[in-house]
Amino acid sequence: MSTQERLAKPMIERKDWADGSILLHNHTPLPDPLPDILDRWHQWARQDPGCTFVSERKDNTIRTMSYGEIDHLSDALAHELRNAGAGPSDTVAVITGASIAHAALKIACLKAGFVHVPLSPMLLETSYGRTRLAGLLAIANPKLTFGVSDAAPEALEHGAGNWINLEGLVLGNTDHGPFAVEPAKQSDPAAIYFTSGSTGDPKAVSITRGMIASNQSAYAAHWPFLTHKRPVLIDWLPWHHVFGGLDNFYKMIWNGGSYHIESPPHPEHMDAMAARIREIRPTIHINVPYGIDLLLDHLDRSPETRTALLDRLDLIFFAGAGMGAKTWRRLRATVAAGPHGCDTPPVVVSGYGATEAASTMCLGHEPATHTSEIGLPLPGHTVRLAPVDGDALEIRFQGPNLSPGYIDANGLTPLDMDDAGFLHTGDLGRAHHDGTPERGICFDGRIAEDFKLTTGTRVKVGALRHAILAACAPYLQDVAIAGAGHDRIAVILFPTTAACETVTLNDLKAHMLQGLVRHNTTLPGSSTSVFRAILAEGPPNRNTGEITDKGHLAQARCLKNRPEQIAALYANSASADILCPEDLTIPDQTKETKP
Repeated sequence: MSTQERLAKPMIERKDWADGSILLHNHTPLPDPLPDILDRWHQWARQDPGCTFVSERKDNTIRTMSYGEIDHLSDALAHELRNAGAGPSDTVAVITGASIAHAALKIACLKAGFVHVPLSPMLLETSYGRTRLAGLLAIANPKLTFGVSDAAPEALEHGAGNWINLEGLVLGNTDHGPFAVEPAKQSDPAAIYFTSGSTGDPKAVSITRGMIASNQSAYAAHWPFLTHKRPVLIDWLPWHHVFGGLDNFYKMIWNGGSYHIESPPHPEHMDAMAARIREIRPTIHINVPYGIDLLLDHLDRSPETRTALLDRLDLIFFAGAGMGAKTWRRLRATVAAGPHGCDTPPVVVSGYGATEAASTMCLGHEPATHTSEIGLPLPGHTVRLAPVDGDALEIRFQGPNLSPGYIDANGLTPLDMDDAGFLHTGDLGRAHHDGTPERGICFDGRIAEDFKLTTGTRVKVGALRHAILAACAPYLQDVAIAGAGHDRIAVILFPTTAACETVTLNDLKAHMLQGLVRHNTTLPGSSTSVFRAILAEGPPNRNTGEITDKGHLAQARCLKNRPEQIAALYANSASADILCPEDLTIPDQTKETKP
């Protein structure tokens, strides 16, 4: 299948407003009326009940269930939930990971009209996490909560409603016969998803059935290959965030696909992941940069896995904002080298979204050439690039994907909208091709992370992070950028685990220092040049909120947690632990050296 057959050309109309805003509307039509996600489920369950819908790895064995089997199990669970006291529009919280049982429960909630509220099971592992979890439950106010234990942890006893062991319920479920599906409207709530809290406290977003339907209809129109053959996906992304739990999961249902659950990226998991790739031979691969990096390492050692991955693959989708330059070069080289059983290489694209939009707002419409590309608005949706703080442009969004609001103690409260009805995302965008954003948009950082030096110069944290990661590759995992209230930029460097295990501290410091010197030589401006740096002793601390549930560095929380390191960076005299790249220069290699 050619690139043109895989990706539809968007029908973009551009309007320029007097305030400097640029509106980009995608005129590609959506179905009218939109089908309900449950209608799509019933279509495939009746048309091909024996087709694999979901599989999972459990105790080193693979368990698989078909559309027909999950349909039967979800009927039984809907009866059980009703018997446990839940009624239409009641919230049902789930504190477990992705699994066959959880998949059946999601379908059961759709059938019975319950509001599904997935929460991170990782929060159960620490006192910080349990306190945070208790706060999320207080907002969701569930009638029932499903977990992996027979009783609620002590910290959650008073906010979880009726606590039920999900696996125990599935194993002991009784066949009550077909469930009479509750009538549903597009405006009915289907789920509550919490934002990651990377730039503030998590917010509870109401997700309607219509949001799910418009999102998946737009995908099918934007990526026509999804309708040409039923997709097959191996996925490890967590279900308590919209990327995995809404976008990927319902993409399989909408298009009659098969969803195979795997373990999250980790060096110890890659052999198992590779075995699944060789067995399943997916048609679509959706991942984040860390997972792609580990996968590329394995493909370098396993030609048979590389063949199995690329043989039927139509598309690779990545979350572009965090990918380093080295990983990007490796990914493109691997894809270009093949082999390609589909005659042409899979298309590599990125996109952009938010919880408030049921995951997706923009999608790549052509093969990506840079990791910051986010594509163009979904069919039937509009992006407004609105000027903020000088020449910066905020990405604002409008369309049927948008949530009706946030859930809090007062009920449903409005989203943060501008006076023209566009969602404030707090993210910045720019034209991929100068002056013509209608040809594609690039991510340009976050307003909440960006700051100004005391000189009044604005620091674009997102772009600067990418530049520093590239300069210090391959030993740098992440970087926290300080400078608010100061006249120069200082950074905390987080080396990779591999670097800490294989490189001496002195050599690691020397590598980072030379990388920063090169960076300063290339980008010498006050908004980009690094004054001082310090190496963190370990990775960002997830238990204190320095890493979000999505695996992203929470920049503000990280800096707040490390006042001693920040003070050391800006002390009048630098200690031996501080790297001072501005004190060094790279020799001009073009000058002739005399003997």
